[in-house]
Amino acid sequence: MNKIGIDDFCFNLVSYKQDDNSFLMNFSSIKPNSTIQFKLDTLAEEYGNTYFERQVAEGNYFLEPIFEEKDGKWIISIYIPVQDDMGGMFPFILFFILSQECYQKYNVSLTKIKKLIQRLSNWIYNHDDLNKENLSKFSSQLREILEKGTDPNYLEMKEILKMPTLEREIILVILKEHRNGGISLDHLATYLRESQKKISKVASELAHTGYLRILKETDVTIIDSLWII
Repeated sequence: MNKIGIDDFCFNLVSYKQDDNSFLMNFSSIKPNSTIQFKLDTLAEEYGNTYFERQVAEGNYFLEPIFEEKDGKWIISIYIPVQDDMGGMFPFILFFILSQECYQKYNVSLTKIKKLIQRLSNWIYNHDDLNKENLSKFSSQLREILEKGTDPNYLEMKEILKMPTLEREIILVILKEHRNGGISLDHLATYLRESQKKISKVASELAHTGYLRILKETDVTIIDSLWII
């Protein structure tokens, strides 16, 4: 059985977001060839410019798949509405580039993929969430679904409420702070009245599980949620 992923170019996630009046590629798990990239550039501009003319349901919106005969690839296009800095909405556009074999696996796992995308859509607060790190993790989760047919390890609220006290409190605070881009380790420790060392240890374990992300900004450690919660 061939492994689906970068080696055999079976699956590629490419994303575009608005930059002034244009839609520019801001992530690709594999660099598309020039033919596919030109097609994606054209589609992104078309979809972006007609976004407000379409009846887009709340959450994600899948367009009809396109088959590129020259490259033998399927292109799946997905809208995700995102709030801008002024409170307006603009479309973030995802493209899945799939081989024929991978497209068949995609159709089998479509319900699971839609669930993952819906969670990403619900989690995104603004365009700052659409960074390379988050999209790279998202791409890896999509490959896992395609390769193994399994769901990511989602964390539901009923499960959070059953967690040990400190884990539960960390997650609940960070969920509220996501709109602020997360919370610093020292502020979280102060809020929960625990040592930074203890908070850091538990948060690292939660990040390893895939529930949180920890990033360094100069000398400050920021803890934020991920869409799995």
